[in-house]
Amino acid sequence: MREQSLTQYADVMDHFMFGLGNDMIFLQNQKDVSNYVDKHFDAILFDCDGVLYRGTDAIPEAASSLKSLLKQGKKILFVTNNAGSNRIQLRDKLANILDCPELTEDQMVSSSYSAARYLQKVFEKRGLSMEEINVHVIGTEGLCEELREFGARVSGGPSDENESPSMSRDELSSYSFVKEKGSKGKVDAVVIGLDNEFNYRKLCIANVLLQQYPEALLIATNEDAYDLVGSDARHLPGNGSLVKAIECCSQRDAINVGKPSKILAELLFEDHNLDPSRTLFVGDRLDTDIKFGKDGGMTSALVLTGCTTADTLMNLDIGAGTDDEPFPHIVFPHMGMMGVHQ
Repeated sequence: MREQSLTQYADVMDHFMFGLGNDMIFLQNQKDVSNYVDKHFDAILFDCDGVLYRGTDAIPEAASSLKSLLKQGKKILFVTNNAGSNRIQLRDKLANILDCPELTEDQMVSSSYSAARYLQKVFEKRGLSMEEINVHVIGTEGLCEELREFGARVSGGPSDENESPSMSRDELSSYSFVKEKGSKGKVDAVVIGLDNEFNYRKLCIANVLLQQYPEALLIATNEDAYDLVGSDARHLPGNGSLVKAIECCSQRDAINVGKPSKILAELLFEDHNLDPSRTLFVGDRLDTDIKFGKDGGMTSALVLTGCTTADTLMNLDIGAGTDDEPFPHIVFPHMGMMGVHQ
């Protein structure tokens, strides 16, 4: 991974270094990266997959860099669009992969957490506690657990092995929705997270709930179009494809609480007392990570160990990129260069 990222970086440098209208800062070695980060930032926010690790393998020197940044007193947060895990599970995963047991649950900002936190804020303004609301979930048990941790009653989630994945017209017309409505007799929000077991039954149930309760919130934990898998970078459909299906049939627009949403940025600033001008967001995707950092008023840094490759950058016009795929403020090969290594 180290050599691959260095090769990618060299290609980017050759292409952009003397391009007119290019304002990106290129940092090519560990000393330059670590000095720049130490001088300009008090808080560093990391995407996870493709930045700290790939698969189950840590990015080279990621663990030592992270420990160095913590030793320097930097505020470190981990911000991921993955809603499949709750904060405890994410903390345990990172602590294991990075050999960093000192990481805490409070440093974890999964999109399952941002969904729960957003609902809490909205319903507090309406005079309701989380214990008073019903949330229907399309997604994993990790997403359900995070919502329950905040006090919500949750229906949906993982598929029942005894239920058919299909739903006929007759079944839908007579379906009672008792499980979803509970004793309160209504649903206050529908939350969509990536669900590998997504099916027509789940689509029908969520759609009718939104039809019956037009005041219910429709929340997307993220709107990612796809992830990359395999050595040939195959596109694995992301949560955005599920969101689009539900938006289409319900004729509703979902509220995105994941990257690059400004809702998530505002939650981070409020909950962690961050100064955007002294905050660095480090990611591997232009459309989520870099856009999130720039839209939120933070400095954005791109590493070349994940989704965005040298070819991706070089295929965009020299300048600022596009609205959906903006160029970062800073580019360096990998996050293992960020710390001071002994």
